[in-house]
Amino acid sequence: MHEKGLDYDEAVLDVVSLIPSGKVLTYGDIAVILEKGGPRQVGAVMSRGGADVPWWRVLRADGKPPLGLEATAVGHYLDESTALRPVAERSREAGGSAGCRVDVQKSRWNPGPAEQAALQRIRADFQAAVPTWDEGPPELSEPDDGV
Repeated sequence: MHEKGLDYDEAVLDVVSLIPSGKVLTYGDIAVILEKGGPRQVGAVMSRGGADVPWWRVLRADGKPPLGLEATAVGHYLDESTALRPVAERSREAGGSAGCRVDVQKSRWNPGPAEQAALQRIRADFQAAVPTWDEGPPELSEPDDGV
């Protein structure tokens, strides 16, 4: 797609692959790291290509696991000793997930210096792929007559 750098999907998945066991980021956290998009865009990437990365480590800001994958995600959280908190009974009846949520405050990944450097490389590679118009917009073709 691009001669150099990462496209958005690759950049999102590269960030997710760095999240260590037992830690999480929200969809919005990843958008902030990349300085592009938002939670919905990151979620769309995860829904298209997140199977090869630890997808359960990316969740909504309220700590809910990805929709439809709650039971599988909770199994991963338990295996990885991710901090969980119970969900009130009323919340479960209203569609809450598996009786618990990730405690995002306790489990949010806080990258160390080496991890920060890796994230900065991903962001730089992604931004290198984003087209710029330093010399003005690209040349546009002449309008056609609709034929």
